[in-house]
Amino acid sequence: MLTRRQFLIGAASTIAVISGISFTSEYKKIVKSIPVLLYHRVGSELDDYTISPTRFHEDMKTLSRKGYTCLSLQQVRQHLQDLSSPLPDKPIILTLDDGYLDNYTNVFPILQQYSMKASFYIITGLVGKVDRLTASQIREMAAAGMDFGSHTITHRFLASLTPTEMKTELTKSKFDLEQLLGTSVDFISYPGGSYNSDTLKFAKEAGYCGGLSTHYGLEMFNNPFEIKRIPVFHYDRSISYVMLRKGFLPSLLH
Repeated sequence: MLTRRQFLIGAASTIAVISGISFTSEYKKIVKSIPVLLYHRVGSELDDYTISPTRFHEDMKTLSRKGYTCLSLQQVRQHLQDLSSPLPDKPIILTLDDGYLDNYTNVFPILQQYSMKASFYIITGLVGKVDRLTASQIREMAAAGMDFGSHTITHRFLASLTPTEMKTELTKSKFDLEQLLGTSVDFISYPGGSYNSDTLKFAKEAGYCGGLSTHYGLEMFNNPFEIKRIPVFHYDRSISYVMLRKGFLPSLLH
């Protein structure tokens, strides 16, 4: 079985020849990068944002078999403070947006089965509402090693808001989630991937360490408030294919 390094060398060299880009410089960037996967719902719904529990189980099984290690947000925060800090040989970050109830009923048990951890980004104004995580479920998951971040209060697209509204979405969601968890909340996921220069400024002022976008690609944390992710949709093929097409290729050709 190919190691991640061997795979990257082979793929990067092939694409470099086809594209006429510098293999050496691009490979050095890619090999230091980290895939950040983005999921939403894991259930029986048939919309694009929902994958089946069977598919999620297969994804986690594949990642586990390939030797990936899930990073906690504490490890990510430490890495942002010192990019030279050591990381596992095959690090990966699992993220889930919106805080649906199936994150507890379907995702949480599968993650535990494979000794994996993920970060869940919560719309604080919907906690305890129909089909959403409750406060007690969030605390239970956190006690079991899961991480949580803000996904604002109302899930409105931040770039469309006034500065005052944007600040409120960023600061109050952070405060409310910290009160619920009893610990700091250091990361924000921008609803719909919508943000602008004011968003980045206000997020820093609010005390976040990083922000997650919906831009495709592997992540090197050069811009911690514009972290790239690899989304997984209902219609996607295997997780290995998704990571290649939406992660590796955009990073190499960027």
